Amino acid sequence: MELGQALEAAVWDGLEKPAQSKRRWDLLADYCMARLEARGLRGLLGGSRGEVSVRGFARAKDWDVVLLAPLLAGGGGGRIQHPGEKPRLLLSLKSVLRNPLGSLPNRLDDLLGEVSSVQMLYPEVVIGYVVVLDHGAFGKSAGGKAAKAGGEEWEEGYNRFKERLAHLTQRRPPLWAQGLIEGHWVIEVDSRTPGLFLDLEATLEAGEAFFDALVGALREREPLLFLDHGQKPF
Repeated sequence: MELGQALEAAVWDGLEKPAQSKRRWDLLADYCMARLEARGLRGLLGGSRGEVSVRGFARAKDWDVVLLAPLLAGGGGGRIQHPGEKPRLLLSLKSVLRNPLGSLPNRLDDLLGEVSSVQMLYPEVVIGYVVVLDHGAFGKSAGGKAAKAGGEEWEEGYNRFKERLAHLTQRRPPLWAQGLIEGHWVIEVDSRTPGLFLDLEATLEAGEAFFDALVGALREREPLLFLDHGQKPF
């Protein structure tokens, strides 16, 4: 399946699932895993097989896509715990599909908390953040009144969110502060329109750059993960 079609199917699948579904973004996670595997990663866990529980300083958290070392074969569905393994790559998939002005600050707070917690135990881990922003979301305006779905209602809030997310995406030497991440991918859609994406080509390009950045950071920190089978490390 062509990349654009695969991404569109994954996003529509998530949008059409119940709001309370914890498996809403399974297909999008599978898409992310496929793009990472295309760059040479093996042993990825998560996706439609179920979230993976990873220990943090404060508490364990379920992540959507995980690479652990040493690598073991993935198991069945549901939440999987691997207490003896260290995470090397983590992806968190989120969305803002309703009440954006109220949800956006919470998304940033959640990101800072979950990222800092795991980085305190595993400072070398590479973390990516994927978020779906719906310009056709319903919610409340800045004055607290109900607002109709419309991209113009959320434009300023979404732009501010993207700016702050960009400020967090700079975790590279010598800047190793906890709470920063190695990459993010914002998928902007309008669920009121058949075309769905605001700009599909730009979204795909940003996605490919996102996966390149994650794999590049991982290759610098964990080069042995990219050795060919049977190749000696030195």
